[in-house]
Amino acid sequence: MKILLINPPYTNFEGIKESGGHSMPLNLAYLAAYLRERIKCEIVILDAEVRGLGYDQIKQIVCAKNPDLVGITCPTPTMNHVLKITQIIKTEIDNKIITVVGGIHPTVFPKETIQNPYIDFLVAGEGEITFYELVDAILKKPNNFSEIKGLFYKRENKIIANQARPLIANLDMIPFPARDLFDLDLYYPAVTKRVAKGRAGAILTSRGCAFFCAHCISQKMWGRNVRFRSTNNVITEIEECITKYKFRELNVWDDTFTLNQKRAAEICDLIISKKINLAWLAMSRANTLSESLVVKMKLAGCKQISFGLESGSQKILDLMKKNATLEMGRNAVNIVSRNELITHSSFMLGNIGETEETIKETIAYAKSLPLDNATFFITSPYPGTALYDVAINEGFISKNTKWEEFAPLTNAPPILVQRNVPADKLIYWQKRGFREFYFRPSLIWRKIKHINSIEFIKVLLEGVRILFRILGKKTQT
Repeated sequence: MKILLINPPYTNFEGIKESGGHSMPLNLAYLAAYLRERIKCEIVILDAEVRGLGYDQIKQIVCAKNPDLVGITCPTPTMNHVLKITQIIKTEIDNKIITVVGGIHPTVFPKETIQNPYIDFLVAGEGEITFYELVDAILKKPNNFSEIKGLFYKRENKIIANQARPLIANLDMIPFPARDLFDLDLYYPAVTKRVAKGRAGAILTSRGCAFFCAHCISQKMWGRNVRFRSTNNVITEIEECITKYKFRELNVWDDTFTLNQKRAAEICDLIISKKINLAWLAMSRANTLSESLVVKMKLAGCKQISFGLESGSQKILDLMKKNATLEMGRNAVNIVSRNELITHSSFMLGNIGETEETIKETIAYAKSLPLDNATFFITSPYPGTALYDVAINEGFISKNTKWEEFAPLTNAPPILVQRNVPADKLIYWQKRGFREFYFRPSLIWRKIKHINSIEFIKVLLEGVRILFRILGKKTQT
């Protein structure tokens, strides 16, 4: 079987291309790796986003590859693009090509998605086993899809929803992502996440999040039970990334790498004992970090720790169900800073209950912390989150909102607009947050003192260019 997996384009979102870097779609890499280990097949991955492809170019590539099956991953902001691509495949190329969609949007809205006439199958939730069983069933005669857990499909114009797929208990059973199917030089980190010179990539050492923040989609995909890969399995993949793929930098994509501090320390110990030379960065939380762990992470090559502190108002943090305090955030950032690692945090403006006063508190809080970088997002209530449900119920989201407007980085106006802070004010405060944070003499002087290479100067100048581009926009960024 010839299979084409597609990462669809965010064609109208230049903000993503400018400031967000380009990340390899690990989900497709995992699907390909799991499938080809079990079935003899020809797999091609088309990353239309990183290549900046339009519909005509995608059509040409699909025609040239002549696949039996096309699988498309579907983040919410890409859904209109996905539907257009499946329509092109079915009406302009070959109606016999099997179309399969999966990812977060189909998982949140399975019945609404599968009813589209150009989609044959939908994989809900964790996809590796479901996708493999689907391909296996297609190859067998007669086809039997009724026992495939996690699958939605149509039979005689009726939607069939199979039993839900349990999460994979042992993540070590999944082979490492099929990075060999990508041109790795096309991918690069955002300017706020660049910590080394050379090829950069990402790794996932666990799946799931133990917390229940109102704005987070992780629970919908992974549940609240965090599953960890074994430390030896993680180290083996890191060694492959260095020796086979020549990575010099890895971004640990776990929701909270430091959630299990003992395990995080064990991974660091193995990196140190094996003398693995790698720069890396990870996400942490205000209440999951200790001084001893940060010291060990630094010895193991960690260069940056990022936080999602989100707000400088305790009231807003509580409404977000953040399960953290401002003092926890301050303590965690101070630990990282005094151990001379790069500190970064994201902040959200426009959460439920937000006022201009709470936004001012957030900007002041960010400036009061020893952060090297900060990102100010305008809150986007991602479908499937508790925040989205509240926004819908309260009428804070227009019924005419297009899926692409849910992108976290976009040129569209804010979509979550409450009575307290109108859209134009949200944009004003976002830009003011960037200005007040980055144009402080103390921060400028600290960055100048850290200049130690031509590469660092290039990164710094790129950051300045992106910052001025953000400040010059008339809509959300």
